[in-house]
Amino acid sequence: MDINNDNEIARARKAKRRRVRRRRAALFLLALAMIMVIVAGVSMYSTVMSYDIRDFFKTLVTFGSFPVELGSGTVTEEAVSARSLFLLSDSSLNVVSGNGAELFEYSHGISNPGLSVSGNRAVVFSRGGKSFKIFNRTMLLHSGSLDNAIISAAVTQSGKVAVLTAGDVYTCELTAYNRNCEKIFTWYGSEGFPIGVYPSSYGNDVLVMTVNSRDGALFTTITRIDLNSKTEEGSFELEGLGVKAFPDSDSAVIFLDDRCVRCKYNGSVEATYSYDGRILMDVLSDPGKDMVVAFGDNKRSEINVVTVLTRKLAVAGEIDFREQIDDMWVSGDRVYILDRGSVSAYSHSGVLQERYRCDFSTYSVVYFGGVITFEPQYMVKLSRENREVIEK
Repeated sequence: MDINNDNEIARARKAKRRRVRRRRAALFLLALAMIMVIVAGVSMYSTVMSYDIRDFFKTLVTFGSFPVELGSGTVTEEAVSARSLFLLSDSSLNVVSGNGAELFEYSHGISNPGLSVSGNRAVVFSRGGKSFKIFNRTMLLHSGSLDNAIISAAVTQSGKVAVLTAGDVYTCELTAYNRNCEKIFTWYGSEGFPIGVYPSSYGNDVLVMTVNSRDGALFTTITRIDLNSKTEEGSFELEGLGVKAFPDSDSAVIFLDDRCVRCKYNGSVEATYSYDGRILMDVLSDPGKDMVVAFGDNKRSEINVVTVLTRKLAVAGEIDFREQIDDMWVSGDRVYILDRGSVSAYSHSGVLQERYRCDFSTYSVVYFGGVITFEPQYMVKLSRENREVIEK
């Protein structure tokens, strides 16, 4: 045995390990220094931006599990955004990660609350009241109050917030805030009573919907507002009562009480879909994707039908449900319908793919890394044991 050679090998291995440790330590210190420089630089520029960086790192590593205890409040609205699930109840806003970890809980103190979410921004506003609050996923960023009753609010993809109110001199006002929660401008409208504000699926535009009557008929005015340039980009009018709007880059789909239309922003109608006398229950859509439309009346569940429409108002599929629709959710290529202790998952073409058993007390359903249901005190992720695959 060559002892000197063995010693040389051992020394070489130790030296290599030391070099690796030094390299790792140097990389760690460099990364830490870069993070500190970014945080310091952003903090100097904007406190809110520094909060967003903390929000990012705080949500990187989370530990939790299902079921999640919800407390006594019933969840009234849910939104999935930025790998997080936002839950609104009459008393609180909760944010939960994909593994069930609670990222944030806040008692909002807002009466008759509404919710809008995009990216890591959420706005909770008082319908008919005057207060609103802006959040990221882990903290309150801004509390505000306006002079007139709030009708609706929306968050754009860039994190701007638009709050629509009734007006005094004008019939309505839209107050806009940038990502730093600073007021940037107010738009004043004079065409009818405000119904809602709807963010576009691609940028900083919002649509304001108002309604007025003329000669015994209702007319809905759609006004496009660019929050970047702080300008009104145009408006058009449709006969009927507006219900909901889905803006795209060059046109929008407007749901009215008896039909929906796809219009260019100059008002020219590209397509129309008639409800044929059916009652509109609800409309859901992922940004820029197919729209899932529920028709019927749960008092007469035998008439309940769900229709999937493309953005050009072609029928992609129909779900002849004929049962009570307790709740509905759309995610990817699936439509989830909750009905009395079960969740049915359909393709957009209307074919039943799978069914999940759930508790009869379940009142809401979402898809967030799996099918999640809401019971009076718990949020439950349904497992394979609850799943029934439908044979084709």
